[in-house]
Amino acid sequence: MTEPSARPRTTTRRPPARRAPAGSKAAAVEKPTPTGVFRPHVRGFGFVDLDEAVTAPDGTTVTSCFVPPPLTKGLLADDRVDVTYAVDPDGRGTASAIALRERVRTEVFGVVEDGLLLRIDPHLGSGKWTLEGRVEDLPTGTAVLADITGPSTADPSDEWEDPTSADALLERVRVRHRLPLDYPEPVLAEVEAFTPSKGRTVRRDLRSLTTFTIDSPSSRDLDDALSVYPADSDGGIRVCVHIADVAAHVRPGTALDDEAKRAATSVYLPGWTRPMLPPKLSEDALSLVPDADRDALTVEMRVGTDGSVTAADVYASRIRSDTRLSYEDAAAALAGGSPEGVSDEVLDSLRWLRTAGARLGVQRLRRGGVEARRVEPDLTVEVVEGEASTVAAKPSNPANLLIERLMVAANESVAGWLVDRGLPGVFRVHPAPGPEAAPALEAFCAASGYHPGFGRDLTPLDLAALSAQLDAAADDTASAVWDVLLGFLGRASYTPVAGSHFGLASAGYLHFTSPIRRYADLVVHRVIHAFLAGGRDASDYPTTDALLALCAHINTAARTASQAENQMRKSLWLAELATADADTAYPARVTGVGAKGVFVTLDRSRVSGMVSVRELSGRGWAVTADGLALADSAGHRLGYGDVVTVRITSADVESGQLELALDGPRPAKESRPRSSSSRPRRRAPARPSA
Repeated sequence: MTEPSARPRTTTRRPPARRAPAGSKAAAVEKPTPTGVFRPHVRGFGFVDLDEAVTAPDGTTVTSCFVPPPLTKGLLADDRVDVTYAVDPDGRGTASAIALRERVRTEVFGVVEDGLLLRIDPHLGSGKWTLEGRVEDLPTGTAVLADITGPSTADPSDEWEDPTSADALLERVRVRHRLPLDYPEPVLAEVEAFTPSKGRTVRRDLRSLTTFTIDSPSSRDLDDALSVYPADSDGGIRVCVHIADVAAHVRPGTALDDEAKRAATSVYLPGWTRPMLPPKLSEDALSLVPDADRDALTVEMRVGTDGSVTAADVYASRIRSDTRLSYEDAAAALAGGSPEGVSDEVLDSLRWLRTAGARLGVQRLRRGGVEARRVEPDLTVEVVEGEASTVAAKPSNPANLLIERLMVAANESVAGWLVDRGLPGVFRVHPAPGPEAAPALEAFCAASGYHPGFGRDLTPLDLAALSAQLDAAADDTASAVWDVLLGFLGRASYTPVAGSHFGLASAGYLHFTSPIRRYADLVVHRVIHAFLAGGRDASDYPTTDALLALCAHINTAARTASQAENQMRKSLWLAELATADADTAYPARVTGVGAKGVFVTLDRSRVSGMVSVRELSGRGWAVTADGLALADSAGHRLGYGDVVTVRITSADVESGQLELALDGPRPAKESRPRSSSSRPRRRAPARPSA
């Protein structure tokens, strides 16, 4: 299932208003010199996330302080700094002095300016650095990767003539998020010496079962395979989801495991993948490739006629995949086609799995929540051999939905299996949205032509009903509503405490099905192995404190990977849009409202940008009382769900900012009453994850 994307961590701070004179009751309170981590903003200012929170005069907690532009010079993202700051009476912190304590980065990315100065990627910091070494042949405008040699000096190690080329954009994003290209030498040494461990694990031999994988054609790390038994006399279908047994071969304490834990997840960017485990393992020795015996952990589920999982077991197995199917091949076979490589045995198994998936879908419909059947953009950007191009996006098909349902059922079954045995785990929880979500989302949907009729609180069944309406429409308006809907749901997270998952309407959920790609799954596999090996003491399992620390780390890594992917895709689109004719008009929809303008999402690509109030004709534009629109002094409104046509005024690849202007007539005056219910968030949040 496509998981709700991780939202970038942002803390909105404004430069402080003029302070009251020292000694007055409203004077700011000076604090000692604590430490923290510097976080730059693309507009030149920044923030320091403090190591220890401070209580402000009004009782609020200050966790970060604003750093005005003059103090950010020479600092880079993730620098550890000493900061002197003041806490204003309204609870805002503002730095008055800052000093570098420790630099964790070793390289920077930027563009050469006159005088052989390097204009740093604004996501890394502000200011210009001095280039050292043999740099005479670097023309102005060249994109440069450079090794840091001093506080504000760097030595170029690679260069790109076109800063907007796919390769240059990839390097920019990679450096921005400190994604390494290579693996440490001890890891490579272990990989070179790797041989599958025979071990003493008792395994069920399932190699006689018809078994196959279903993945996208580009996937190389095949970590799940499927088998199925036909319905029994009571109609129950036994589905086997086989998952690559990474835990049997990657052991704690090894360099391989240390690196996998550090990375915590594979990173998938257009044109580049950084696997959590080196390719020799993730794409070969541990991958469930066809015609090769592989160790697996199997979750076997009995799916009843009503779609409920009436029994589930987890055990170690030995499997052999018969064939590899793409989603397109599987969908074509189920639709009556005859794709190459689909034998009669595989086709029969596919049909039984389709029945099991349909039953699971009925149960999912009863309990509510959302599935992966969302409206996709018309266009996407792909990178092939370093060249980016726009192509028609491939919509989800019935095979995608089938796999999503089977994997969710497997993950739920394993979560229940652990809880029933009192075992620890890394669970995936998703809290219900706050009380403001229902009225705010209701108002947005109404502005977009939908009337979901939510009650006082948003429920999983409400989501399912709205999802059905959007699926039936499958148009650009439905796409915009999907984006905003998923944003209101927020982000799921990892925790050692089992709990519910609102978006899936699940009482218990975790990640079990991708241990090649996610460290959270690998940890769950190790807990299962410990139990299957007879572990019954608390000392056989990780402690709650250890799992809490691990979950915090994994959540951060997952958020970073999601940010990198989103930024890379948007950078590719911005590079494309920047070359378009200035008079090109784009159909779009308003998906957010703020004091400085409205946020607009382009229909075909679903790239978002801002129409600033500066670009709007009329005067006195301000957010309306209901928070759903901007209105000017003459009564013209522009708000959530409005269909607009826009032109691009600026597509800045470096900052990631897309600035737009309305094309055509000015916004209309209010012609019908709008909801005055609870005020929504100013901007639609990022997509959630499952």
